[in-house]
Amino acid sequence: MHIVCHDENSAVRGTDINEDVQCVVIGSSPDCHVYLPDIRVAARHFQLRRNEQDEWWLETCEVESNSPAEFTKLYVNAVEALEPVRIKHNDQIIIASFRLHVFTDESTVNAPKAAVMEDVSKIRQHPLPAGAIVHHHVFEEVSLSISTADLLTSFSFDIHESGELALLLNTAVAGVMRILNAHCVWVGIRRHGYGRIEFVESRFADGKTSADPPRMETYQYRCVERGQYICCPRAEEKNIGSAMAIPLVSSFGILGMVYVDRKHDAPSYEEPDLEILTLLGAAIAKQLELAVRDLVRKQQAIEAGEWSFMRELQSKMDPTNVPQWDGLQLTVYCKPGLECAGDIYDVMRLPNGLAAFMCGHVVGTPTIAALAMAEVRASFRFAGLHSDPPHVIFRALNWLLHDPQCPASLCAVGVIMNPKTGALQYSTAGAVGAIIVDCEGNFRDLAKPEIPDIGATRDYSYNSHGARLASGESIVLYSPGCLRVSNRDGELLSEERLADSIADGFGQPSSTAMDDLLSDLEPFFKDGRQPDDITVMILHRE
Repeated sequence: MHIVCHDENSAVRGTDINEDVQCVVIGSSPDCHVYLPDIRVAARHFQLRRNEQDEWWLETCEVESNSPAEFTKLYVNAVEALEPVRIKHNDQIIIASFRLHVFTDESTVNAPKAAVMEDVSKIRQHPLPAGAIVHHHVFEEVSLSISTADLLTSFSFDIHESGELALLLNTAVAGVMRILNAHCVWVGIRRHGYGRIEFVESRFADGKTSADPPRMETYQYRCVERGQYICCPRAEEKNIGSAMAIPLVSSFGILGMVYVDRKHDAPSYEEPDLEILTLLGAAIAKQLELAVRDLVRKQQAIEAGEWSFMRELQSKMDPTNVPQWDGLQLTVYCKPGLECAGDIYDVMRLPNGLAAFMCGHVVGTPTIAALAMAEVRASFRFAGLHSDPPHVIFRALNWLLHDPQCPASLCAVGVIMNPKTGALQYSTAGAVGAIIVDCEGNFRDLAKPEIPDIGATRDYSYNSHGARLASGESIVLYSPGCLRVSNRDGELLSEERLADSIADGFGQPSSTAMDDLLSDLEPFFKDGRQPDDITVMILHRE
């Protein structure tokens, strides 16, 4: 066996284990096979034991209570080792600031040397500008002014309120931009402590989206792979005077990084600024860790069958006999999410001949969300029998769903239309999509995201609004999951791109417009990754 040890101080060393050894002890005692000098590591913290089948298993040792090592977690390939774990060739063990790369294949005699040389070679491939400040751990002490402390406190509250990953990215970028007076902010995250960056949000000070800044490959390698905190007072790049980059460190490992820069005519970033960015990164990493834990819980719920029950309920509630109206075409596209469920839509012919449409997304624990979906469907159908306007339906649903003990919420758009004249009434709640596309490809956004989700606020007075769908125009309704998809490179589908793709289908029958939309967004809807349900409804008036 060969074990290559990386620590946060950039040291790399290899240890050969004689083939006669049956138990390899790892700890902070010098007499261990692998010596890890850190107070967070017990004298004998864990061991690798070979069984009769010549398999290696990781086993934890008894750690003295009330010692600094008592709460140190142990990970195998970024998964916490709570019980014995089989160790395979090329596995990685993480403890405190150490990464142990294990080679069990005895034929790989040069593995430690090769790993050390590869590590040195990568460092040489990613040099930093002259005068760069590099730390290999967080600051133990920082000095802050009262005003800066207030800004950090507000930032922490904002980050805490941003639950899902997309909102977390936007909040992080805006807050870092404001506090550090940056020219550009780049935040990239992943859901595990290994692998590539999956989700990225980058923005200039004027609000425009930025491409990857210069040296991004170097910053990613040094921050994400090596855990370095970097400040370059002189960036030596065109249009960039100074720059900083830090890792987002959680108990799951490094889950991403933050990069900021300033122009040449702005004051240079110095070490005190790096301290502030490090504190901002700690707040982001903590919320990211909570989001990842929540994701793990949801995945476990799927495996336990709760989400499958919700899927079953969704399939039973999807309209089967969709009513038809002369001069009005309807096409619907649905795709289940990989991590979340909750989309619901319905179509109904009212007793007075008008058409009623609803598209939304329910948020809550699987069981509560499933119950809420059934309530939404029943309320929509019951209100339709009385030809109630959309705001009446929304107010009734708000009364049903608002329950602090069993919270559930619904973002939705409800539409009642006269197919003959195109006159319509509509109500929206939360971050749902509702767009009218005219005959020239221009669009009017009907959604009002500032209106709270149904069930989120007691006694909110939802209102209906009027509009008209002219001949040749289309109204497109879509669930929020459409903005949470990403392509294979981890790029999120922006609302602007989705709206532009919808507008490109102007003047066409709904089925043709839907085909064109799916073709245009194929890298996202077909080849990409959809964490949440996707629902798109296109209604075209001939």
